[in-house]
Order: sequence, then C-alpha cells, then structure tokens
Amino acid sequence: MQSRDEHLAAIADAIVSYLDSHPDAADTIEGIAKWWLPAKMCGDMRSIHSALARLAAQGVVQRRTHADRHVVYSRKPQ
Repeated sequence: MQSRDEHLAAIADAIVSYLDSHPDAADTIEGIAKWWLPAKMCGDMRSIHSALARLAAQGVVQRRTHADRHVVYSRKPQ
C-alpha cells in the first residue's frame, strides 16, 4: 500500500506529465481530476488539492482566482 506522501507524489507526477504534454493547459481542480489524471487518481479531491499546493510551492504550477471565484491551475511561466 502506498503512503500518503507516495500517493501525493504520484498525483503530482501525473499533473506534471500532463503539463509536459499540454503546456498551455489550464483548468479547475475538478477539470484536472476529470481530464488530466488517470481514473484511479481522480476521486481523491483532497489529495489532488494537496498535490497542486505542493507543485505551486515548488514553482511548477500557478494558481489564479478568476473574477467569478473559480480557481484555475496552469504551468507557471518561466
């Protein structure tokens, strides 16, 4: 069984892999769960949120809040 840290790392790796293939992608956490991640990872929204927070802290993704209060994640520009 995977530890929580390993699970978060696997989700983060899947997100980075998606962004490597789709560098202009941007989506909400719900869209990321539905479209970016393998089915076995998409049900755990808390872990997806944690993985995105970790990637944002590392400077890999950026988090933007739109006027309608939707939060969108995308690759951080270099």
